[in-house]
Amino acid sequence: MTNGCIKMNRTYGIRVLHSIFFLLLGITSLKAQLQFPGKPMDLSGRIKAAQVMYVLPPLDPMELEAVKLANLDRVKKSFVFAMDRPVSLSPESHGTWVEQGEYRIWRVHILSPAAHSMGLVFNEYALQPGVKVFVYDPDQKQVKGAFTSGNNKTSGILPVGHIEGDELVIEMQVPWDVTHYGALGIESVSHAFLDIRQLSNRPNCSPGEFGCSHACEIDINCTEGDAWQLTKRSVVRILARNQYCTGVLINNTAYDATPYLLTAEHCINSEYTADRSIFLFNYESSACFGENGPLDMSISACDTLAVGDSLDFSLIQLSSVPPDSFDVYYAGWDRSDFQTSPSTVIHHPWGDVKKVSKDFEAPSTPTQPGDVPYTDLDDYHYWSYWWIREWDIGTTEGGSSGSPLFNEGRRVIGLLSGGIARCGDSIGYNSETDRVIYNQALNYDDYFTRIGAAWDPDGEESSLKPWLDPLNTGEMQIGGYHPTDTGPPIPEEGSGFTLFPNPVSEQLNISYPFVPERVDYHIYDLSGSMQLSGFLDGTGWNRINISTLVPGVYLIRLETSELKENHKIVVNR
Repeated sequence: MTNGCIKMNRTYGIRVLHSIFFLLLGITSLKAQLQFPGKPMDLSGRIKAAQVMYVLPPLDPMELEAVKLANLDRVKKSFVFAMDRPVSLSPESHGTWVEQGEYRIWRVHILSPAAHSMGLVFNEYALQPGVKVFVYDPDQKQVKGAFTSGNNKTSGILPVGHIEGDELVIEMQVPWDVTHYGALGIESVSHAFLDIRQLSNRPNCSPGEFGCSHACEIDINCTEGDAWQLTKRSVVRILARNQYCTGVLINNTAYDATPYLLTAEHCINSEYTADRSIFLFNYESSACFGENGPLDMSISACDTLAVGDSLDFSLIQLSSVPPDSFDVYYAGWDRSDFQTSPSTVIHHPWGDVKKVSKDFEAPSTPTQPGDVPYTDLDDYHYWSYWWIREWDIGTTEGGSSGSPLFNEGRRVIGLLSGGIARCGDSIGYNSETDRVIYNQALNYDDYFTRIGAAWDPDGEESSLKPWLDPLNTGEMQIGGYHPTDTGPPIPEEGSGFTLFPNPVSEQLNISYPFVPERVDYHIYDLSGSMQLSGFLDGTGWNRINISTLVPGVYLIRLETSELKENHKIVVNR
């Protein structure tokens, strides 16, 4: 395993797509990408265009049109917005060197005709200390960098996100006292064939253009998302090479903030893609049907841990733990094969800001192959899905693949594989909710891989169990984890116990709104070794003396005859 390969909005739009990277190096201030001091050199009149220009041939318009149409018809709901253009560029083979002050400067200028924006992937990135690399447009209005040895990874891969326009300049600055810069090679250029600057102004936003999710979609910060304001922080937009998907940060029974993330297998299924993926957090409009969301919280690269073969799931570990400034949430999960509550999905359709869709009925499970009559989903077992027969609010689209399906307890029960659900035409208006009413005739049949099916499947080499239950507790469900929350926890719906203070020093208070005959408790360290146990008298409020525990993170299991819960506690003195 490679180490480090860790708005419906009538007026908003995706204005500029930035690719954002974060490496946990003790740096607390974040920009669009982990950058270090420096700027490109002014070499006006010193380099001729012919010395540095590398021009790619135009793309085949018929091929581009086919890819665009495939986005509209694809049952697997990923969203392709760009095409890879293989290259093999390095300072030894292309561009030119000049001297400027105390530096030797290398530049290459790449042109991909008619690209709306361009990104690239360094496949040999291993810089010596003091060397700086920049990527920018010819006018230097958009500059990414400096990238330095601080961006080195053991994989040698560094993806750089999109800059508007069809030209990119790559510049490397090498101090005279550095005998050799290290290694730098470019393996591919990403050519965006959809306009990332397109504003989503209804009705002028063309279907299929970037950021133009369907009109029936609902922003997460509308009233429909009020109950999901903590849980939404677990949902992430994924740029997996040239396609968009959605993923979810997921909790484990150790409650230790290991940055596990779940998505669909057809989004990330190899170390090659994992090394080149970017994960954007908190991309949402700040208001209901508001403006574009922030693009300054992201992590690049991950390790693949468990990837389904005949099940559409992928468990990955991000290359860095999301910093406190991201204020993320690790969603709880429920692997039960029987669900009785309504379902909710939070997702990024068409790479758009975060949306929420709801089905007021409990999900079904297919019982025969004919229940999943779509050939694009034939790669996966029909019985492995939750089946959403019809969405009542919103829908899903390309870019929603891998998004989490939650039950009423706000626990993940499935991951979107695909389907044909989509918005219908507007047919009325509800003045009480201030919402357009849409024809639901087309908004049916979406399929989510069940967490339970992927837990420990027969005949599959990969499973979720060893990663999401490292303490081997056998839990069927656990709650979420909000690592930046230091106050008394607010129980999720369906959660019975409240623990406070947390972090705790000497006395842990436990309250619960019911009166059982007895509550047993067991406290484990992260190795799974039990440290304390006992029982509570069932009065609704009790206190446990934890003064014998050394500072650290622990798991407490609380059990009654009808209820069993795990909670994370932090002992801090």
